[in-house]
Amino acid sequence: MNKIFSKIKKKTLLHIISRSIPKNSKRLDLTEHEMSLQVSRINLKNSFVKPHFNNKIKLNSGLNIQNECWIVLSGKISVTLFDIDKSKIKNLTLSKGEILITYSGGHSINEATNSSEIIELKLGPYKKKSLSYF
Repeated sequence: MNKIFSKIKKKTLLHIISRSIPKNSKRLDLTEHEMSLQVSRINLKNSFVKPHFNNKIKLNSGLNIQNECWIVLSGKISVTLFDIDKSKIKNLTLSKGEILITYSGGHSINEATNSSEIIELKLGPYKKKSLSYF
């Protein structure tokens, strides 16, 4: 797991990149438990998950930064990551099974193979007006 912090505000977490779960690990929590978007990698080999419900919790009603998670299902995507001031931080390629979590800053997909497919997860409700292009 690779955490990328702002160059402007050094303690501000911008992005998390996860390429795989470590060998012999059952679970890797990619995000801190106090973050609004929770993402974990779970190795289900020889496992059983008991039937369960998730208990309701009261959500913070204050202003939140829109978090986003991309999970690459197939192919490869070329991505650029940006800082809070819109400056470029890093170019990288994500492949099948890899995950990008964005907490702050920006991102773009510059190129994708013909077989590329991702899952995009966001906090709702999502409105098209919540995007800021630069």
